[in-house]
Amino acid sequence: MTRREREGFLWIILAAAGFSVMPTLVKLVYLHSSFEPMDIAIWRFVFAAPIMWALVLFGRRATGSASGEDLPVPRLLIIGVFIAAAVLAAFFALERLPGSTYIVLLYSYPAMVALLSRFLGEEIHPRTWFALGLALIGVALTVPNFATAADADGLGVGLALLNAAIIAIYYLLTRRALAGVVDVSRSSAVMMISTLIIMLLLIPLRGLQFPQNPLTVILLVCIGVFGTVLPVFGVNIAVQRIGAAQASLVSSVEPIMSMIISMLILREVILALQWVGAALIVASVLVLQLRSRNRIDLSIAHEAG
Repeated sequence: MTRREREGFLWIILAAAGFSVMPTLVKLVYLHSSFEPMDIAIWRFVFAAPIMWALVLFGRRATGSASGEDLPVPRLLIIGVFIAAAVLAAFFALERLPGSTYIVLLYSYPAMVALLSRFLGEEIHPRTWFALGLALIGVALTVPNFATAADADGLGVGLALLNAAIIAIYYLLTRRALAGVVDVSRSSAVMMISTLIIMLLLIPLRGLQFPQNPLTVILLVCIGVFGTVLPVFGVNIAVQRIGAAQASLVSSVEPIMSMIISMLILREVILALQWVGAALIVASVLVLQLRSRNRIDLSIAHEAG
């Protein structure tokens, strides 16, 4: 495995860590405010977009360089629309589905990425398909009360699968938009501007609650930093370095991290079956790292320079 690929694996794991801490942060917001899901969704990007741009400007000052690179701004703005669509689909799905059911349906997206990649002419190594199977089984086991799906309505299931499809398309669009791009942080910031605009347009339609105490503000900032800025930046770098199929598959470690965080902070009980699922997900990631670069990796490296 090359240094570039190792960096890609590291960034997607960091992104998964950021996403995994968000459910706990959201639950804490609910405990200390009267916020509804859409309030958190809007404030998430109200804080995240300025933070992302502040990091971009700080990074330029620290290095003393000003990037003159021409970014594919129209494509990046379109990707930002997909991010907003994924967020909205997720929140509306969670209003109708148990959280565990939603997670299982959501993590069908690595399979969608692999299938779409194959449809677009990319060769998927057989070992990647094997790793994908391990990961999907592992995700199903980490949320063993999937049987509650019987209580879920069809619209909720459809929204969860729509969310998975949007995320799959997001991975593939990001791979192509960032091919050859050096300034990934500025690209990520451009994406967030588009997402923020869509979120702001929702305010006249449904209103917006303001934080009622300093703790809520701190939690929202943490959601913006760890649950939004870090994951978006990490996914963008990872997709550029190891490809959409592998990045989406490695991100399936997120349910494990979320499970452990919930156990440590919210004192949730973790069943033996969930640990078995976690082991299968970890095994799927190890399977990917044991093999040498395949044609997908070579094409990614060539396109990204």
